[in-house]
Amino acid sequence: MSFFDKFKNHTSATSKNLCDVIKSLEKNEIVMKPSENKEPSAPDDCKLGGKPYLSADFEWPTFKSAYDGITRPLSFFCQINLAQVKPYDKDSALPERGMLYFFYECESSAWGFDPADEGAARIFFFENTDGFVPLDPPDDLAAEYIIPEIAVEFKPHNSYLSFEEFENYSDLHCDFEDYDKVLDNLGVDPDSDQDNHKLLGYADAIQGDMLTECERVSRGLYCGNAKSYRNTPDEIEADIAKHAGDWLLLLQLSTIAKDDFEWMFGDCGMLYFYIRKDDLAAKRFDKMQFALQCC
Repeated sequence: MSFFDKFKNHTSATSKNLCDVIKSLEKNEIVMKPSENKEPSAPDDCKLGGKPYLSADFEWPTFKSAYDGITRPLSFFCQINLAQVKPYDKDSALPERGMLYFFYECESSAWGFDPADEGAARIFFFENTDGFVPLDPPDDLAAEYIIPEIAVEFKPHNSYLSFEEFENYSDLHCDFEDYDKVLDNLGVDPDSDQDNHKLLGYADAIQGDMLTECERVSRGLYCGNAKSYRNTPDEIEADIAKHAGDWLLLLQLSTIAKDDFEWMFGDCGMLYFYIRKDDLAAKRFDKMQFALQCC
């Protein structure tokens, strides 16, 4: 029996046992704040935008839009030097060293969870960065989609599940008002960090659960398409629900602004990168899923 499974016997919530479960599921998140007082001091520093620190022969990722059939380069959004964030990773969830890079194709603004969206967001990981250089974006990347370089600062912070994703970790039944009241009693303001970029922790969900969709799409399922599965639809959905909690938030990006530049994901939205626990431990970052949500 896993740590989370012990809560599966509960069927109705009281204030006390709901509070106990919520507190037991607390995680550490690494809040990533744009720095107004400094610039990145080295090409391999953690940052938003600018020129990624990569091999000179790196093949810049592209995405072919299903809407208009045009292939466009992805925008470089974020670079994470894992050695620099290690002191803030209280749960030791991330690799101790190496570089992570996050890309997204802005023109198509894909939402994720549609097979046609595959490749619209990408993560790259390199442990060895010998010989890497700041890499210019491709000439055909529109200027409006080039994210300016912004230094970032980190701080660890307690992270709590949103109500939308709670059922992926517990069978304890409650309504939004009860859940919100427990968070309030714990001193948690669910809206206080809604504009944050962050690593790990739980997503600040805007529209609803993303964990179930990550698991469904990773199995090649979409809109109830069961492909060649021999299980019944109900059995498939039950198994998907069972494993939805295996997914972790890796990175959440919010609106990015500097001087006269502003990039917003939809209408005050966010871009989320998810990965399974096992894939993160094995550094299989190509197994990621992404989602965009907005108001």
